[in-house]
Amino acid sequence: MFPPVGAAMEGEDAMRGWMKSGLALMMTALLCAPVGAMAQSAVVNNGSDPDSRLNLRQEASTQSRSLGSFYTGTQVEVVADAGSGWTQVTLGGSVNSVSGYMSSQYLAGEAAGVIDATRSMEVVSPYGTQSVVLRSEASDSYDAVAMLAVGASVQVIGVADGFYYVQLDGECVGCLASDELK
Repeated sequence: MFPPVGAAMEGEDAMRGWMKSGLALMMTALLCAPVGAMAQSAVVNNGSDPDSRLNLRQEASTQSRSLGSFYTGTQVEVVADAGSGWTQVTLGGSVNSVSGYMSSQYLAGEAAGVIDATRSMEVVSPYGTQSVVLRSEASDSYDAVAMLAVGASVQVIGVADGFYYVQLDGECVGCLASDELK
């Protein structure tokens, strides 16, 4: 039990009270810290072929469904070492993200020396509208993450089933249909 605020304590009781208070403050700081503040960054490194991509898998297995394939230079946040040569990762952040597993051998801890094969592309509308919907996943039926104005430039980081994964401002990750970019 914590002593009342302002209560005077002496000797061992005072030391125990301060230790408990200090431990409580440290635990609060750890539990309330943003996840990104403690995450370790990595970058996809498929080698020198700019068209080579690394699969993000639903489970830590080559037999697991691919959620998309990502270009060399794509930044990821390492969630955990999943063992057996796999790393659990997250792409994106505050507004929308995608999580899964990537082969550890194709992730580099430092971006230095890794080519950036991600691509800058322009948003277009095959529908004659002034904007298009950035979706949370690679499908027309998923939630809207943002509206993107025609002519806007986005960073393409990967592909999945006729969709491009794009990253906005280094945080938000979502999907656009392949005919919505040029």
